[in-house]
Amino acid sequence: MNNMFRLRILINKDSVVLSKRMKINHVLGYSSMPENLTKATEYTTTYQPIADFYAGKSVFVTGGTGFLGKVYLEKLLYSCKKVDKVYLLVREKKGHNITKRIEDLFANPLFSRLKKTNPEYFKKVVPVSGDITLPNLGLTPKDEQTLIDKVSVVYHAAATVRFNEPLPVAMNINFEGTQKVLELSRRMKNIEAFLYISTAYTQTQRKVLMETVYPPPAKEEDIYKFIEEFGNDAKETEKYLCDHEKPNSYTFTKALAESYIAKNHGDVPAVIIRPSAVVSIKDEPLKSWLDNWFGLTFYFYTAAKGWNRFNLGNSNNSVDLIPVDYVSNFTIIAGARAKSKYNEVQVFNTTSSSVNPVTFGEAHKYFSEDIISRGKNDMPCPALIFVNSKAILNIGAFFCQTIPVHIADMWLKMTGKKPKFVKLAADFTELARMADYFTSKNWQFRADRMRELFDSLSPEDKRIFPCDPTQIDWSEYLRDYGKGVRKYLKPK
Repeated sequence: MNNMFRLRILINKDSVVLSKRMKINHVLGYSSMPENLTKATEYTTTYQPIADFYAGKSVFVTGGTGFLGKVYLEKLLYSCKKVDKVYLLVREKKGHNITKRIEDLFANPLFSRLKKTNPEYFKKVVPVSGDITLPNLGLTPKDEQTLIDKVSVVYHAAATVRFNEPLPVAMNINFEGTQKVLELSRRMKNIEAFLYISTAYTQTQRKVLMETVYPPPAKEEDIYKFIEEFGNDAKETEKYLCDHEKPNSYTFTKALAESYIAKNHGDVPAVIIRPSAVVSIKDEPLKSWLDNWFGLTFYFYTAAKGWNRFNLGNSNNSVDLIPVDYVSNFTIIAGARAKSKYNEVQVFNTTSSSVNPVTFGEAHKYFSEDIISRGKNDMPCPALIFVNSKAILNIGAFFCQTIPVHIADMWLKMTGKKPKFVKLAADFTELARMADYFTSKNWQFRADRMRELFDSLSPEDKRIFPCDPTQIDWSEYLRDYGKGVRKYLKPK
């Protein structure tokens, strides 16, 4: 039976599957497709496993000491065992040189699995002293040349994620830092992938976010003109961001960096990863692990404790959560498939709500169960109440949050204990007001390309790098998330 006749049989048998597979392989640049398209377990010898792509290659990582960066680093070393070197950009901090910071990094329980299986993997990590806010990333000429000669994959996650960061600071880190990393990547001799970690909230003025790059929120020269005139003026900055349809400096600078990459990546295969709200580990290496109070973690925790009750929005609005291990797994996958026949940036929304939605009300209920069931709530009858009026919000917050925390602190003083709730209330009130913009809206994050890429993997790669949001049982996952906060953050 000749090849043409065999192809006709396949087309007649399952033309829909064939069309889909041909499209996927064309986009990914494969030279052929699975021989038996009705059996996902059969692949031609031209299929390259994800780990094989990284074999013998070196990776340059920024933001590797951050929440997502740690998980990415651990997974890369554990599942891509033949990776050559991982050059980790590390900024010296007061009293801690880069050697000490690397020691502290690997002392994290997150890396326990790696230590048990093969502690020699850590020798693959090469710390590089630098800072994305400095000219030329603060690299020495020797380190710079090493990166140019050796690196094939760049993972850029270094950023400030503070919503209320002054615009000049956010521009310096999130935008100008990205410019420098991309410029260095363009000079690398063996570059095969530039991976940029962005956010799904770069285009919050749109109800539907597609997997594409959008126009920049403003012209660079206009932004710097504004900064020169108003500097760190918070009120003027808020007005400026509002005029450009952005809720904060974080989403503004991330959107600007995306458009810059699309325009200036040149011959570098560039990938933009847009995760939604990144939360605790779902599966591995350490179930329910997380290391920070950012964003929704503090939001849900304060509600479970009874400190945060009234919020703007609707309990039936979707909250788009994505486990941190899912984001790191997909980023590794995307890096291995970055090369394309088309000179365009590949964009992937690593989100969950379009295929497996969960509401704010449901998320609060499941997350809070661990705290409430053990009687660890500080205020009676904790609840997350959503209203649509700012007037009602302020009245409810005053009677149900402000007055109770003052009474609680008075009781602590009377019993000889140090008051704490008023200060905590100020913190979570500030966070809740910043979150109002997000809790009061519903977005549709399309993740079709993400799903297509994941579906194109072999069963073995799907097992090694799980990142399918449809496989998340929210009731189970969010309960574990709450327990993870108690286990990994509460002691702090």
